[in-house]
Amino acid sequence: MGSYLRLELARGFRNPVGLIMTTFFPLGLYLLFTLVLDVAPKGIGDVGAYTMVSMATYGAMGSALFIGGAIALERSKGWLAQLAVTPLPAHGYVAAKLVSGAVTVLPSIVVVLAGGALLTGVRLPLGTWPLLVVLIWAGALPFAALGTAFGYSIKGQVASLAMMIVYFVLTVLGGLWLPVESMPEGMRVVAEYSPAYAAGSLGWRALDGLAPSGSSSGSSLAVLAAWTVLFAALALWRYRRAV
Repeated sequence: MGSYLRLELARGFRNPVGLIMTTFFPLGLYLLFTLVLDVAPKGIGDVGAYTMVSMATYGAMGSALFIGGAIALERSKGWLAQLAVTPLPAHGYVAAKLVSGAVTVLPSIVVVLAGGALLTGVRLPLGTWPLLVVLIWAGALPFAALGTAFGYSIKGQVASLAMMIVYFVLTVLGGLWLPVESMPEGMRVVAEYSPAYAAGSLGWRALDGLAPSGSSSGSSLAVLAAWTVLFAALALWRYRRAV
């Protein structure tokens, strides 16, 4: 499993097109929202910092989700059938995909946060910066599991299209483009239990100095953990059906 994980990590970082899209596109959106468009959410103190966290979470989500496209491509080339005759167990293959998907989101997080500090003048306590990296990274874990499940469930280009639709819906529902507070009440209730909102809220609360172990942040961590376990179980089940 260790050797296969190293292979997956190397492949992930050798995809320059994918890295550019998942890293610099969120940065571009962040700069567009903060420097060009006047779309500041009402009731937000530091709009630059709030939007920075939102776009870093958005980029991390996308980077994690799109591992499913690579898996769908591998399936079309018969790679899963070859792995099935190796000693690598199903859970080892799925775990390697999840870990590699989680690791490759880090550049997106770091680039957007660096853009906030260097290009738009976001100023935060020194300890908040590494905390944001950790929290946003943790928030991306269920999306790595969901992307893996998609890759094993849908073949070819249809998988990428399906993930784009899910990505858009979760982004809107999670309040990453439009604050949840501005949504209709019924939609707001659903949104607050979505993985995207739980991921974003960890960073937003950190901006207010709230500890991750607090009651509100703790509920977000519980929501993220539940979605991660659910999506990982789905990914493992679909992998066993696919091979």
